[in-house]
This record gives sequence, C-alpha cells and structure tokens, in this order.
Amino acid sequence: MTPVSDAAETGELFTAYHDRICRYIAGMIRDTAEAEDLTQETFLRAHTRQDKLRDPKAARGWLYRIATNVSFDRMRQRTRQVAIEGEGGLQLPRPAVPKTPSAQERAERAKTSACVQRCLDYLPDSYRAVILLHEAHALTAVEIAELLGVSVGTIKIRLHRARRRLQEIMEIGCMVAGGKTGVPCCEAKKSAAYR
Repeated sequence: MTPVSDAAETGELFTAYHDRICRYIAGMIRDTAEAEDLTQETFLRAHTRQDKLRDPKAARGWLYRIATNVSFDRMRQRTRQVAIEGEGGLQLPRPAVPKTPSAQERAERAKTSACVQRCLDYLPDSYRAVILLHEAHALTAVEIAELLGVSVGTIKIRLHRARRRLQEIMEIGCMVAGGKTGVPCCEAKKSAAYR
C-alpha cells in the first residue's frame, strides 16, 4: 500500500471526520472551545505524519488514535496545572440536540445528557475513553484495542468495568424520572456527593 501523500487526501479526511473527532475530544476533555483547538491539533499531527498511514481504509482508527493521544496529553497538562494552581473547574460540552424533537424533548434530553456527562467525569480516563469510543462513536472492541494499543480482552474488561462504574455513579448521583414526553429524564440529586 502507498502512504497518504497528498494534501488533498488529508483535506478529505478532515472533511469526512472533523465533526466526529471534535465530538469525541469534547467528550474526553469537557470543553467545547478547547475541543475545537485539539481537533485542529489532531489534524495537524495527521498531516505531518501522513506517511505513517499506509492503508487509507484505516484512516478512522488512525485519526481516533491521534485524537486520543492529543486528549490525554491535554488532560495530563491540566492535572499538572491543577496541582500547581490548586483549582479545577472543568467545563462540560453543550449536548448536541437533534433538530426534530419538540422543545420539551430537547430540554429533557439535554438535562439527561448533562447528567451523564457529569457522571462520566468521575470515571478514570481509560474507562471514559473506551466508553466514549464504543458508545458514542460506535467503534468495535477490536478497533478500540488497535487504537489504544492494548488487547481486545483488555478493552472488553475496561468497557465492562466502565459501564458498571458509570451505573454506580449514576445511582449515587442521579434521579431518573419519566419525563413529560415519556422519555426518561435524569436529574442530579441535590445532596449527591459523587465518589
């Protein structure tokens, strides 16, 4: 196979995957403005390393791998900065809302999405990465294993543990009620202290 060698092909990758990569990074780092910057960084790295992509069919996994590394680099920077400055305050991305549901449905989905996003913040980075890649971006365990450079068994274990831990966190911190539109609606418990 020949490497991706032309800027036009890199531009096609950008067009095809920009929104998905940006949503993935936003889910990882919880800051939509910073996610856009890191998406640009991802595609810049992809462009400068385009000779490493030997099979254009593997472009999606290759881009997710770069995006994961960029996100982990930023999270490590934040951890060091928080330790030095003694302050946190991560922002949540605004949930994407489909255009067709009613205003009430959108409000209930947004509330539920925000609740789940808060709960995802309490997962370790490795668990958050696999659950976002699998659930939000529909990657298979094999694709995630290749992306993160670990075995498929490790991914399956992490995914199982991530789901179980997320459920525990949600049981501690969320109240799920039937929304007015019949869609379950999740709200943070007022006195919940997440673990």
